Amino acid sequence: MAEASLRGWLLWVLLLRVARAQLYTPVHQPGYCAFYDECGKNPELSGGSLASLSNVSCLSNTPARHVTGDHLALLRRVCPRLYTGPNTTYACCSRKQLVSLENSLAVTKALLTRCPACSDNFVSLHCHNTCSPNQSTFINVTRVAARGDGQPPAVVAYEAFYQRSFAEQTYDSCSRVRIPAAATLAVGAMCGVYGSALCNAQRWLNYQGDTGNGLAPLDITFHLWDPSQAAGSVMQPLDAELTPCNQSLGGTTACSCQDCAASCPTIAQPEALDATFRLGRMAGGQALVIILCSVLAVLTAFLVRMRLTSRDRDRAWDPKASPSLSNQLSLSTHTFLSSCFEGWGTWVASWPLTVLLVSTAVVAALAGGLAFMKLTTDPVELWSAPNSQARREKTFHDQHFGPFFRTNQVILTAPTRPSYSYDSLLLGPKKFSGVLDTDLLQELLGLQEKLRHLQVWSPEEQRNVSLRDFCYAPLNPHNTSLSDCCINSLLQYFQSNHTRLLLTANQTLTGQTSRVDWRDHFLYCAK
Repeated sequence: MAEASLRGWLLWVLLLRVARAQLYTPVHQPGYCAFYDECGKNPELSGGSLASLSNVSCLSNTPARHVTGDHLALLRRVCPRLYTGPNTTYACCSRKQLVSLENSLAVTKALLTRCPACSDNFVSLHCHNTCSPNQSTFINVTRVAARGDGQPPAVVAYEAFYQRSFAEQTYDSCSRVRIPAAATLAVGAMCGVYGSALCNAQRWLNYQGDTGNGLAPLDITFHLWDPSQAAGSVMQPLDAELTPCNQSLGGTTACSCQDCAASCPTIAQPEALDATFRLGRMAGGQALVIILCSVLAVLTAFLVRMRLTSRDRDRAWDPKASPSLSNQLSLSTHTFLSSCFEGWGTWVASWPLTVLLVSTAVVAALAGGLAFMKLTTDPVELWSAPNSQARREKTFHDQHFGPFFRTNQVILTAPTRPSYSYDSLLLGPKKFSGVLDTDLLQELLGLQEKLRHLQVWSPEEQRNVSLRDFCYAPLNPHNTSLSDCCINSLLQYFQSNHTRLLLTANQTLTGQTSRVDWRDHFLYCAK
C-alpha cells in the first residue's frame, strides 16, 4: 500500500513538472518567441563571476517583433544571418539583449578569430537561441524566477533542441582552430574538464550552457536529435545554415590548413610498391643463389690452394738445414732479455732492504704534493668560473632572495606490483602503474608524516632540530612551521590527509552513474 502511494506521489510530481514546463512555453510554432527583453540578474547566481553580472531574459511566449531603425542595424551587425530585409525582419530579442549578446560573445570570438567561418557559425548558433523569430519551435523554458507583482518572471533555465548534424558540423568547423600563443586548440578552453582531446559537439554545448563555467548567465540543456526523433513532436530542432571551415565567407578567406583539416590540400595516393624482391634488375632469389654459389666456389678454391701449399712445404723440409736469419735474430733477442732480467732479479734479491727503502723514499717524494692538494666538490665551483655571468647572477640571487634550496627526494617503487586498468567516468579507461595503489599510497602518507615530524638532537644548537628548521618555505621563511614547508607529492592533491584520500562519491555524467574515488580526482587535477 505504501509503495503504491509512493509511486502515485512520484507520478504526480513528474506530471506537475511537465505541466509547469509546458505552461512556461505553451505555444511552439513558427513566428513565436519563448522569451523577450532583459529582466535583470539571475537571482540563482551569486559571487563575482561574469555570469552573475549578466542579465537574463523575460518569459514571453508571444509573437516575434518587427525590427526597425537602430534596432535593425544592430541586429544586422551582430546577427547578420537573421536579417531578411528592411521590412521583413522579425526577431525575439530587444536592443538591450543584442548589446549584451555582442559583449558576451566578444571573448569567444577572439579565440576563434583565426577561422572566420567557425566564428560566424558560433555567433549564429547563439543568435538563433536569443533572437530567432521561430524561437519557440526549438526552445522550451523549464525554470523561471518570480520578480514581483506585475512583472514578467525571469528565465533562468531552458532547453534547446538542435539537429544532431547541425550541431556536429558547427563543432567540426571549430574543432581544429588553434591558439598559437598557448600552443593548444581553442575548444580545449570551451569544453571544461574534457579538454580538446575528449571534446565533442554535445560536451562543447553542455559546457557553454553550464552556469558553473563562470560565463553562462543561465542553465541551458542542449538536446541533439536525429530526424526520426522530431517526428510527431511539438519541438522542431534547429537546423540553420552554416558555413564549412574550408569555404570563404563575405569576402574573407577560408580557414587555413592549420585551423581546418578540410582546407588542407589533397595528397595523391602513392603508387603501390612492387612486392617482388629484386637486386637491381634481377629477381632477388636468383641473385642470392648466384652470390651463394660464387662464395662457395671461391672458398673451395682457397681451401684446395692451402692444402697443396702445405703438402709442398712438408716435402721440401730438411732437418739438417741451418736456421734462417729471422730465427737467429729472434733467438738472440730472447737470450739477451733473459740474461738482463736474471741479473736484475739476482741483484734485488741480494739487497732487499736497500731496494725497499729506496723505493719507499722515491714514492714518498713523488706523492708529497698530495698533502697540499685541494679538492673542489662544490658543483658551483666546478662548473662556473668565479667571474662568469652565471656566477654573478647567482651571487645576486643569494644576497637578495636567499640561497637556492636543494631538493631531497624519496623515490617509491613497486617492482612486483603489476599495472592495472581503471575505468574513469569522466575520462574513460586509463592504465595505472602498480605503485599507484591505495594501500601503497597510505603507506607513503604514513612515511611522509614520519619524515615531517622527525626530530634529531643537535649538539651545536643544543636542541632538537626538525624539518621546519631548514626546509624551503617561501611563504613564511622567518617563522616557519611544518605546514609551511614545501613538499611536492602526489598526496598534496589530497592535502596530505588520510580521510580525503579515501573519500568516494557517486557521480552522474550524461545519464551514467558511477562510483568515483581518488583516481578520478588525481586524473582531473593532473589533466
